[in-house]
Amino acid sequence: MRFIPFLLEDWLVRCKGAKIDLDHSGAPAPFAEGFNPCVSGEAWLNEIDIEHKLTKAIAKSYKVKESKIALTTGAQNANFLFLLLHSSPRSPIAMETPSYSPIRAVAEALFAEIQEVKRPRKAGYGVDIRSFNEALYAGAKVGAFTNLHNPSGRKLGDDEIRPLLEKAAEKDALVLFDETFREMSYSKIPSPAFSLGDNAVSTCGLSKLWGLGGLRIGWLIGPEEIAMKVTEARLYSTHHPPVRSTALAIKALEKKEWFRRRAMRLAKGNLAVVKGWAEEERRISITEPDGGFHLLVHLPRGMNDEEFSIGLLDGFKTAVCPGRYFGEEGSIRVTFSCERNELGNGLKNISRMLGSTR
Repeated sequence: MRFIPFLLEDWLVRCKGAKIDLDHSGAPAPFAEGFNPCVSGEAWLNEIDIEHKLTKAIAKSYKVKESKIALTTGAQNANFLFLLLHSSPRSPIAMETPSYSPIRAVAEALFAEIQEVKRPRKAGYGVDIRSFNEALYAGAKVGAFTNLHNPSGRKLGDDEIRPLLEKAAEKDALVLFDETFREMSYSKIPSPAFSLGDNAVSTCGLSKLWGLGGLRIGWLIGPEEIAMKVTEARLYSTHHPPVRSTALAIKALEKKEWFRRRAMRLAKGNLAVVKGWAEEERRISITEPDGGFHLLVHLPRGMNDEEFSIGLLDGFKTAVCPGRYFGEEGSIRVTFSCERNELGNGLKNISRMLGSTR
């Protein structure tokens, strides 16, 4: 098992000196807006009791049996453990492309090869079900998707997820859906994938909607036997998540609607700013997202997205993410979870960088 360099993490480290951050896809930390970080006596419960309380809170939120839930140390840990437990060095995995690079990197390390399931720009980043079917016929027993899609912000509705699960079921394949952005849909929230088929698992965590990624709390929901295996693997690897983080996660889940309203106000207001800029900035185009705090900005033909992002960072102290880190060269992923003035200045700097790039 060999992992490629973690380009997204390396880029985040490189961007630490940026004055304007258009590369943070989660909501801002909520503590200045009324979410109390004090957890009083619950922080002194033993690990098993507090984990049981969190499991109950997740079960209530999703209306699902507790036995279908596996707690993990973040959504990324949930993805890793699922793929580890269902990997094969002899068979491929069906992987959406463009894709969230940490999932793809783990898949490349654990499976024989990547069978790409195309999510083409010209189709609005919807799933090309024909390429998914081809991956299944090539022997893939696992598929991996994000919903909302990272990096485009495209939503897969229930009517799009069900055919994927039906095709996978014909080949006895399982399908992973990373749903860290799902509840940030601007319109109707799609159902969690696990509720649409017995061969689906959903993963999520507190990093995006909640702005609490530092807690390192996540979960997987799916068939009971999978949840049990993931729990066992987590106990052998990262053991128990910190008690204080777990207690604070329970408080956050109890206020989920408050967190959603907060995120939607910020996202919709800032998206309007981005759209207004894109209408005037004719040198680029955007793919409008269905939710979340991120979208793809498509650069002029032939422009190198990595060189552009480096120049923007070095010359204008503004951070965006090169699209090639997701498999979408020629584009940059721009996020809009910051203050309105910071966003406006960052977009102006992108225009200035476009003017200085030949």
